[in-house]
Amino acid sequence: MADHIADAEQLEALKRWWKQYGAGLALALVLGIGGWFGWQQWQSARESRAQAASLVYEEMMSAIGTSAVEELSGEPLKAVAAAAEKLRADYAGTNYERLARLMLARLALARDDLDAAAAELRAVIDDDGDAELALVARLRLVRVLAAQQRYDDALRLAEGEFPQAVAAEFAEARGDIHALRGDREAARSAYQTALDASAVQGNSLLTSLLRIKLDQQQPAAAKAGDAS
Repeated sequence: MADHIADAEQLEALKRWWKQYGAGLALALVLGIGGWFGWQQWQSARESRAQAASLVYEEMMSAIGTSAVEELSGEPLKAVAAAAEKLRADYAGTNYERLARLMLARLALARDDLDAAAAELRAVIDDDGDAELALVARLRLVRVLAAQQRYDDALRLAEGEFPQAVAAEFAEARGDIHALRGDREAARSAYQTALDASAVQGNSLLTSLLRIKLDQQQPAAAKAGDAS
């Protein structure tokens, strides 16, 4: 009898517990399972989207083939432009979109549309989704701004602390801007900084080019002394 009473009390206690906590527990369990399935679906959709973007990117690169982008014309040019536009429109936020914008900037430069090129490059920089691609876009935008004779804007963008891998290129760009302005002293200083950085990088081709640029900015008297 005592055992029966104890069992009945435990049953009543379980009912009271379920009434107080059971519904919430069941809801939490459902939400947990639903969240897991939602996460799985999101991951699957993300992977499918990335795979689709990669196929479009491969089409774009196949259309380029071994040609220089700036020399494309006719159907290959149309195919590259169409693929790049599709990546930009349909795959925003992915690296494929950022690569497409870099490509569209190059195509714009090929037709001397500096404003369009600058807009695409700024979009990659402002997106801030990939630090390395943002640096590539920043360096190219420096060149575009210099071509537009917006030297102050170009210099501001070319100044700062940069990773060792691109430090020489940004210093070279500063030197080129100073040279365009006719400021030989500032150009020499920037080229020397670039030369030192390229030596650290081990980029022999850039080092050779920088030595030529540095020599071109030497005073006439110094050049005459070297020649003698």
